[in-house]
Amino acid sequence: MKRDAISHQRRNIRLRLEILDELLSSLKRRNYIQLLDALGESLELRGEVPIKIRRLKDDIKHLEDEFGAPIHRPTKKDSNIYYTEKFSIKNIPIEDEEISLLKDAINILKKATNLKLLGEVDDIISKLENRIHTNVPESATMIAFEQHTEALGREYFEDIFAAIKTKSPIRITYQPFHKEPKELIVHPYLLKEYRNRWFLLGREDQKEHLSIFRLDSIIGKLKNISKPFIENDLFNPETYFNNVIGVTIPKDAKPEVVEMVVFANSAEYIRTKPIHHSQIIKKKNK
Repeated sequence: MKRDAISHQRRNIRLRLEILDELLSSLKRRNYIQLLDALGESLELRGEVPIKIRRLKDDIKHLEDEFGAPIHRPTKKDSNIYYTEKFSIKNIPIEDEEISLLKDAINILKKATNLKLLGEVDDIISKLENRIHTNVPESATMIAFEQHTEALGREYFEDIFAAIKTKSPIRITYQPFHKEPKELIVHPYLLKEYRNRWFLLGREDQKEHLSIFRLDSIIGKLKNISKPFIENDLFNPETYFNNVIGVTIPKDAKPEVVEMVVFANSAEYIRTKPIHHSQIIKKKNK
């Protein structure tokens, strides 16, 4: 089975269990057929395919075995299926091993990206640890990342990230190389790192074209301003960098096909570390 199929199947199982959890905790009592119908309706509303009675019974058993759900099984006097006491899989505490896995993931992300933003996630993990009265020991280093110097302009990252997230225009004092500083109102859309420097892609107020700002050319503090935010209708962040090496695309420029010949002693380096993701080998010479 393909990875995406497995992922979809897992999401489908989680969705069914969440819906079942709500149905079984409801005050409305249902037998197997009624439960199956209610589950099927909810699945169809979410674009999923209804299941058969056998799968329903397997899911109910899974709730019992994996989550300890207190489920009433059908009897002669009561043919309904429901929780016999107040219960929800949403209230099950996170276990030590799960928190340990979260900590490992955060530590890897910290070393890979070196962003302060992840400190907030670290705080959430600490709260989770305190909530279930556990203290997960620190694990030994298992992955060593290349140590990069701090990306220039990084001190503005969190404030600009927050402005993009909340769709807030910002006022900045901007000084390009060899030019006088100027005050700008910017509608921020995207943060981009390239060669150890952070850039902001956005729109200057009253302008109808995309502008790119180096974060290390910003002077002083950013200021949020109470002005309507102009939505991004200038570029698609998902595809904008597909045909470019770097950050800036010249006005009216169109993608070009570039062919190059590589010396034999450099061929493997270029092959194993492509200059661009679209790179292909057209011909091999002796």
